[in-house]
Amino acid sequence: MWLALAVWVLDVALFSTAGSDLGQVGPGNLSPVWLIGYAALGAAALVWRKRAPLLVFGIVWLHALIGTTLVAGYQPVLPVLVAVYTIGARCPRQRAWVIAPAVLPSVVVAVNEAWKEAPDRRVPVFLGLLAVFILLATGVWALGYWTAVSRRRLAESQRLRKVEAELAVAHERERISRDLHDIVAHAVTMMVLQAAGAQRILRTDPARAEQSLGQVAELGRTAMNELRRMLAMNNAAPAPEPEPSVGLDDLDELLDRVRGSGVTIGFSQEGTPRRVDASVALAAYRTVQEALTNTAKHAGPQASAQVRLVWSDDLLVEVVDAGTVGITQPPALSKELSTGHGLLGLRERVSIAGGRFDAARGDGGGFRVAAVLPVAEA
Repeated sequence: MWLALAVWVLDVALFSTAGSDLGQVGPGNLSPVWLIGYAALGAAALVWRKRAPLLVFGIVWLHALIGTTLVAGYQPVLPVLVAVYTIGARCPRQRAWVIAPAVLPSVVVAVNEAWKEAPDRRVPVFLGLLAVFILLATGVWALGYWTAVSRRRLAESQRLRKVEAELAVAHERERISRDLHDIVAHAVTMMVLQAAGAQRILRTDPARAEQSLGQVAELGRTAMNELRRMLAMNNAAPAPEPEPSVGLDDLDELLDRVRGSGVTIGFSQEGTPRRVDASVALAAYRTVQEALTNTAKHAGPQASAQVRLVWSDDLLVEVVDAGTVGITQPPALSKELSTGHGLLGLRERVSIAGGRFDAARGDGGGFRVAAVLPVAEA
């Protein structure tokens, strides 16, 4: 609506004599008023241009053709150009033929302007104006078509990013399910062995039997916690080839491997270490692994990072790097270190483990990755 109003005002102001003729309005001369009203009809049709671009173009084109030939002092230009732009933006490329009839009202304008010139200049003026109008109509249609192509590309890019994000989450869920399956299977196996051992020595060594039963209870709690996390995932099917399980005890090996690539890594641990479930330890390991992978990929081999473990009621795992130094790490090392699905999959893993995840650029230009994970109940 606002576009139609703007087109009406500019079309009357720039391409008619209504402004200079308003002072002559009287009982016997209402032509400026009729001109302004007639111009409003063509602009009003633009309100429906998105719903029916071809129909609106036909109405505006007919309005412009009548205006240029029958309405004195009026040479409509903008409504036709807006209609041509809309066809380029909302119709297939096969509709480009509208450029040809769109120029016809401009031909009348070119004839009128050329007729005002001297006889020897009429043909050059006519041809020059006609060329300008053709280029203008073609350029406006091309601008609309380019806008439509850009809009479709943006929508497709957003759709692909959404699909990739969903696939990354699905793959990470499969990986987590596999890890949890191994953890629960190990816990149940140990429970069976401990219970069988306690049964054999219950009468001969009650103290050891009591200790074994205590371990059975502890393993049972661990298995229940992991089962809850496994059931929190929807339709997560385990992959056929299990990966080796890692945890906090494997951090030293990971840090040494990254240091070998030239990245300087500091490590600190605060508080008293407490027991965590195997899936939580795996999530902590993956957090450090993915954060250091990003440092190696984006900050370069001469970069530095600080890894912190803070033990309290929860376990805080934090990795902060110093920022980009302008050198990109070779892809081989990045692939070797990466968890496979980036920060999106890592967020999913930490969430399933019952924790909170955060990743953001720091004030000093570096990047901070942090996960707050639950510790096991006593």
